[in-house]
Amino acid sequence: MKAVILICLSLIFWTHQASGHHSFAASFTEEIIEKEGVVSNFVFRNPHVVIYMNVTDEAGDEVRWMVEGSAATSMRSSGWTNQTIQRGEYLRITGREGRDGRPMIQMGAVEVLDPDTRVVLRTPSFEGPGYVPDVQGIVSIPLRLADGRPNLTGTWARGRGNPGFRDYRDPPFNEVGAALQAQWDPADDPQVACEDPSLVRQAGFTPHPARITQNDDHVILEYEEYAGRRVIYFDDRDFSGGNEELIKLGRSRARYEGDTLVIESSHIPGGPTDTGGNWLSDQTTTVETYRRDDDPEQGPMVRMEMIIEDPGHLTEAWEMFWRKLYVEDYEFIPVECHAPI
Repeated sequence: MKAVILICLSLIFWTHQASGHHSFAASFTEEIIEKEGVVSNFVFRNPHVVIYMNVTDEAGDEVRWMVEGSAATSMRSSGWTNQTIQRGEYLRITGREGRDGRPMIQMGAVEVLDPDTRVVLRTPSFEGPGYVPDVQGIVSIPLRLADGRPNLTGTWARGRGNPGFRDYRDPPFNEVGAALQAQWDPADDPQVACEDPSLVRQAGFTPHPARITQNDDHVILEYEEYAGRRVIYFDDRDFSGGNEELIKLGRSRARYEGDTLVIESSHIPGGPTDTGGNWLSDQTTTVETYRRDDDPEQGPMVRMEMIIEDPGHLTEAWEMFWRKLYVEDYEFIPVECHAPI
């Protein structure tokens, strides 16, 4: 019965972990294991919450194990904090086994035990409202700034409805793109090794909050996931001097068109765009549009739409969007990426 309960808890949490930094298939198998040990470190940071614990193996030797959970952003919405797990506590973890025999386990179910009697003292829950900011009533902010520009300044987080994308179809790959996708292994994801993501993954796919700051000659976009930061000017200075170097978040220019902020980007290196691969080439260009799309039941919202062109891997434009809710006094959780051991 105990095993059934733990597996059920694990399944619940695996569903909750959809907002993870990379696919858990990159580091874990489908095999369910259970490990007990003493906590040596608890890292409540994005992109993943990590527990390190010392486990005594069958030979009596102490082995350092890595327990990998979901993003701290989503776990915070379920009530977790940097105090939920303490150093020196004795834990039982049930979850997926690490690939290739690595001393890793996915954080499926967590029990804090009495180290002598193994009595369960508490079970930190993964159940909660989901990825919903703490909103007391509906906040009201103007649709426009004093100079008439659309008011997009603020922190925008996922609301009570799943933002999703415009559709869930696969990218319209050509033969080259389809061949790359057929060879995709989650273990090859650069984000597993803590590399910074490229533009489409950071700005387009992120389920985490984004912050927009509008200035007279530029706009700043910051992202909780991966800690990305973009400073985008309303002129061509990012392209001046003939510099053709590719940079992770691209070279961009911005403009306003009525009630819409438009950002065009290029010079983006090729790479995967999400945990499922979907590899784009270095010929990729994007057009992002940001506009207010308020919800009468939730309050001010911003809608981002991204149109992606890539003659190297796509047969036609690939489109996606997100819609996020305005939140006040939101604190980004810092990023401290830990590569698999």
